[in-house]
Amino acid sequence: THTISGNLTLKDSTKNISFPAKITVDSSTVAATADFNIDRTLWGMNYKGPGNPQDWFISKTVNLKLTLTAAKK
Repeated sequence: THTISGNLTLKDSTKNISFPAKITVDSSTVAATADFNIDRTLWGMNYKGPGNPQDWFISKTVNLKLTLTAAKK
């Protein structure tokens, strides 16, 4: 229902990302769920270094799933 944007830090590297999320609001809580992919190599997560042929067999795509709930005050 919405697009969330922010900074994601992994391995001392910060990148701005945006991803779709379903956000629900009721009288006492705000909740968000998301299921999206990132390219791990953008954060320097390489097997034996960038450009190494062994890294080509490991998917660059990493799936992230988030479930957040916050109570209203």
